[in-house]
Amino acid sequence: MTDYTEQRAEIFKEIYGVSKQSDILEMFENDYNRFKNKGFTKLQELYRDYSYAIFFMYSPSSIRNNLVKFKNVIKANGGKYQANALEYFTVDNVYAPIKRKDEDLKKELQEKVRLGESKTIEPKILIDQILSLKKELDEKSYFVANNQTEEQVRAYRILAMLGLATGRRFTELMKSLKISKHGKKVIFDGLLKGNSEAIEGHLIALEYSEVKEYLKELRTFAKTKNMTEDEVNKKYARVFNNAMARLGFGKVKDLRHNYSVAGSQLFHKEGETITETITRILGHKTVLPSALNYT
Repeated sequence: MTDYTEQRAEIFKEIYGVSKQSDILEMFENDYNRFKNKGFTKLQELYRDYSYAIFFMYSPSSIRNNLVKFKNVIKANGGKYQANALEYFTVDNVYAPIKRKDEDLKKELQEKVRLGESKTIEPKILIDQILSLKKELDEKSYFVANNQTEEQVRAYRILAMLGLATGRRFTELMKSLKISKHGKKVIFDGLLKGNSEAIEGHLIALEYSEVKEYLKELRTFAKTKNMTEDEVNKKYARVFNNAMARLGFGKVKDLRHNYSVAGSQLFHKEGETITETITRILGHKTVLPSALNYT
């Protein structure tokens, strides 16, 4: 694959949990069928969610072809608002939210540079968040809605708590991460993104035994033992991202970001730059550049 194709696949996986457009179209079809009779505003929101898959690094001719593919999904599945959806699903309408978002982001970054500020989270705040989630789990003091099971509610909170406490990626927590203890050190193995080497793990606010216990409960709920990494992402990434938003944590990747910022203060070694500390605790195989995303 060319470099831009690899980058596009990586971006898609971060946003949608899958890297292939065919899988994204399947996800869109499932979501369209959920919302096709629930009001046009819901469908507009859905199209904005999927607009990245249409526009990211595509040529103008490819954009038109992609629109046709998404429109064909709408045509095949009908719905009360089908005609409005087809009329709305145009280059101008779908691109507008992306353009606005980009302009807002540019202004935000310019303001941060002007003020010399950076987005951060204090270790104490992160620790309080982790311990609050643990208390809810231990005391079963969470609310279970009519359309949820207790196992679902617990799984969402466990994922949030472990993401903040370990800094590990979504699929690592759901499937691949192996955690062990060598003396006083905690070891993380089963890392993704091409990193096959075990690293020293740095836990925030949770004990090794607690992480092991909650990982087991999370994976038992999700039944990921015999699933591939792509299957885990395809089935659960969107669901858990929505759950993180409801819990006030943004998306799953924001958990890793907050861990890295707080961890850069908690686990900093003398002589290291902040970027070097983040690189080390996140376990990036390629040093420094990747960690810049978290500073």
